Amino acid sequence: MKTSMLRIGAALMLSAVLCGSALMLSGCGNRSHNPETSEAYAPFVPESKVAEDVPGKQYDAGIGQSIDYEGKVTASVDSVIELDDASTTEHRILLAEMTITNNSDKDIDCSTLTHFEVYIDDEKSASACAGLQAKITARKYYTQIQSTLEEFNQAIKPNETVTGYVPLYMPSAWKSCSLSYIPYKYYSNDNLNFSIDEAKLVHFSDSLK
Repeated sequence: MKTSMLRIGAALMLSAVLCGSALMLSGCGNRSHNPETSEAYAPFVPESKVAEDVPGKQYDAGIGQSIDYEGKVTASVDSVIELDDASTTEHRILLAEMTITNNSDKDIDCSTLTHFEVYIDDEKSASACAGLQAKITARKYYTQIQSTLEEFNQAIKPNETVTGYVPLYMPSAWKSCSLSYIPYKYYSNDNLNFSIDEAKLVHFSDSLK
């Protein structure tokens, strides 16, 4: 009897730890989940999505500059933070803090993994927006500074303005770098490109270990 109770107690404790870890990775907020359904948010992918090789329009800006996309969406990269002590000899972590406004009359999807791409030295990076280490370290950073800012993982409603961040797992050096936001991913290949200037990075040097 005592052995059974101990096993049950251990199972409950393990379940609580796993749930707590999941919440930390998700950001413990409604940017990781659709607030209307409380389910993990996933953008809608149409059956007849635009082919990746179809050329799209390119809109360019820098840190602190805003892009108005055809009166439908306004976006800006407000600042890019480098987590100095989270870097290694080969990689470092950047946090692109952004503001996005939906000026249209319909919801628009917005997901870090699907609606953002990074180009390093004019080559698309497959891992910059998908690094788990960057996501975990970002949560530690925003918790440490007591900020509620979260990743972009939700639908943005008409006339709604959303602020959030894109965690980037980057090589230690590059000649040029840009973060591209694709407002109507799967429907259009139009890109809003924000160049990341080394001289404009904000450095956070406190240890996150």
